[in-house]
Amino acid sequence: MDNIGTRIKAIRQALDLTQEQFASQVGLSRNYIGMIEIGQRDPSERSISDVCRVFGVDPIWLRTGVGEMFSPQSREEELAEIFAKVQIGDDDKSRLIRAMARMPDEAFPAFLKFVEQLYKALSEEK
Repeated sequence: MDNIGTRIKAIRQALDLTQEQFASQVGLSRNYIGMIEIGQRDPSERSISDVCRVFGVDPIWLRTGVGEMFSPQSREEELAEIFAKVQIGDDDKSRLIRAMARMPDEAFPAFLKFVEQLYKALSEEK
């Protein structure tokens, strides 16, 4: 039987979080999350909203089970997530340049064109 409690548990498991970790991130108690997961409580609208916002869950899926668990990310969100994981300091710039220079010859011209377009776009934003 699929209900909102089983979907919340599925989110938590997909993110590899304990009930305590999941609850902490949305400002709820572990006990309350446990009760929702076993169907003893229904989450409030605010809790549903918080779960969707914090974990990027599609609210329609959470309420009904229809569609995909996670909302599709915009390009900006995807890139921000990648750059949040990879922190590049000044010391790493030369390593990055060396890594890009080792790109296969057939891919390098397209990559170089992309980098030039990126630089131009960033320069225009200032």
